[in-house]
Amino acid sequence: MKSTRQMTGEESLQLISRMINTAKGNVKGSSFHLLLWGWVVMLANLGHFYLMEFTSYPHPYIVWLITIPAWIVSFIYGYRQSSRATVRTYTDDIVLWTWVAMSFSLIVLIFSGQLGNLITPVVLLFAGMATFISGLLLRFRPLIYGGSSFWLFSAVAFQVSPSYALLVSAIAIACGYLIPGYMLKSA
Repeated sequence: MKSTRQMTGEESLQLISRMINTAKGNVKGSSFHLLLWGWVVMLANLGHFYLMEFTSYPHPYIVWLITIPAWIVSFIYGYRQSSRATVRTYTDDIVLWTWVAMSFSLIVLIFSGQLGNLITPVVLLFAGMATFISGLLLRFRPLIYGGSSFWLFSAVAFQVSPSYALLVSAIAIACGYLIPGYMLKSA
């Protein structure tokens, strides 16, 4: 039978310190998703706006197909990160499921066809909710402010034409995902 020995105070502190640093690493890994989706969605918004305003192309929304490879990359990266994580916290799980819930909600809304010209401001509302909750859970103020900014930009997007709502959305993405994402990456 194997005997267990009591950890010293110093060993306990080292173990706790390693666990905290590992959990911080899990949080820092969130920057990848913010940056990936920030750039993809911002470019899709700008591409959609360009095709809608400056060309006669009948399907300007086609640029949103760039999200398909982003979903694949995001899934593979998330799977690999979770496989490597030595510590998985409740916070990690809640953040993950918040974004999964937001994604499924948006898919249902988008494919319902009921939103019409309101799609952009409604998407900004959902993105604000998920970003704000993630910021609270991760205790990262720039993400909390980024989530809050989505709500302000959503209010503006409700007031402008659908094509200009795409520009508002691109600015919202820069403020809500990219700025906090780069700050989280460098933290």
